[in-house]
Formats: sequence, C-alpha cells, structure tokens
Amino acid sequence: MATAAVAATLGACIIPDAGIKVRGDFVDPGPVRIVGFTPLSDAVNEECKSVDPQVLSGGCPAPPETILGLLQTEGPFCVCPGETVDFYRAQSFDILVEDPDLDANGEPADTILGALLLDLPSNAPDPASYVAYPNLLSGTEPAANYQLGFGGYGDSIERPPPQLRSWTLGRDTGFVDLCNDNIAVPDGKLAPGLHSLRLVVTDRPWYRPIVLDEDGHPVYDADGRAITDEDADPMIGVPDTPAGASYAIADYVFQCHSPEENDECICG
Repeated sequence: MATAAVAATLGACIIPDAGIKVRGDFVDPGPVRIVGFTPLSDAVNEECKSVDPQVLSGGCPAPPETILGLLQTEGPFCVCPGETVDFYRAQSFDILVEDPDLDANGEPADTILGALLLDLPSNAPDPASYVAYPNLLSGTEPAANYQLGFGGYGDSIERPPPQLRSWTLGRDTGFVDLCNDNIAVPDGKLAPGLHSLRLVVTDRPWYRPIVLDEDGHPVYDADGRAITDEDADPMIGVPDTPAGASYAIADYVFQCHSPEENDECICG
C-alpha cells in the first residue's frame, strides 16, 4: 500500500513548471526612467566601435542632449520686482523619459506623467502639496512621443530601439523663469536663497486614496485588493506603486538672488 501511495504522489506531478511565467495586473515589465545626456570620452567611443564597427561617426550611442541638469545660465537667477522678468532666465528645454513597454501592435503601452516638486522635505507626509510650476509641467499632460533622428541614441547596440517621450518646459513662452514664474503660489515669486527641485515621472496614473470603512480600515474587493476612491482627486507627484507603477526621480538645486544684494541681477 505504501508503494502505491508513493507512486500516486509521484504521478500527480506530471506537468513541468519550467518556462511558466505568471504576470498579474499589477506587474510592470519595463520601468520608466529619466534620460539625461552624459558626455562620453574618446576611450569609450573607441571601445564602443570595437563592439559594433557600424556605429555612426557621431560616436557611441548616447541619449540626446538636454540642459535639465544645468539649472543656471550665464548669470544669476534673480527674484525680480513686480511684473519684470529675469534677464538670465533659462531657455525652454526638453525633459526626456524612456519606457520600454509596448502593446500588441508594437506601440508604447504606458501613459507617462510627470510633475515638479519644489523644496520637498525628506519626511513630507503629503508630497502632492509641494507640486510646483504647473505652468511648465502640469502633472496631467502625458509625455508625447519623441522621434529620434539618425545616429546617436537611436543606434542602440544589443537592445531594443529606445522608446522616448518628452515634455518641453517653457514651450509656450520660450523661457523657464524658476524664480518668478511658479504659478502654484499667488505672486509666482520664490524667496531668495537655495531651492531644490525634484522631477518625478511615472508610468501609471497618480495615486488616489483608498476607501476606508467606518473604523478607518481599508475596504477590499472580491480579489482582496484595496478599493480606490474614484471620487478623490489624484495625488499629483505621488506614484501609485500599489497599482504596479514604476517611477523615476531626478533632483536639482538652483539659487534665486535678490537684485538688492547681487549687482549682476538684470530685471526688465
């Protein structure tokens, strides 16, 4: 009898599990990332050509150049009085992000959203309350497809072609005036001094609060998932990681000067 029981047990496992892939609704195959330009040395370009001699004359594939990390121009950023503008405000520029997820037709599958957070403390209980510059990056406008030209980042080696999206900061005016044009505050002005700016991008809708019962406990659906409060406003700047969102951040620092204290300020 014991032999028969063992045989029955062994016979029950007749389907091998090799190659089985389980993918639920909240799995994100490819995370989003912020693309920034990194200059490559001659040595790197030479090594790159040894990997693929067909690389174009532009050198090793690298992301398109963006000035996002250069939060300073030829002169100081300044807080200007009244309706005057900062002469040294930055030119408009692109934010580039990459997300590899494709649908069944080979088209980008995810909607990419982004937001800017100003002076976010490390222990902020509600990052959404620090959203800034909605006139530059609304938080609700999806990134647009970005077409790569010949050469450079488009000539990827041993990887799928990059799927880039972008927003243009300062698209409507041609300028980015960080110290005077934050419409999230009444007069748009920042206080003189150092400021931090965090860019957050995500490949899912922003987080919404979950439904709580009268005792303050989460309410779950039949599948055991917490129910989202669809009547609540999305918390812009807060990725919905419980729903499988991936996200990327980039932090920058810039300084606003006062014309009364800095003779290099030019307002007009």
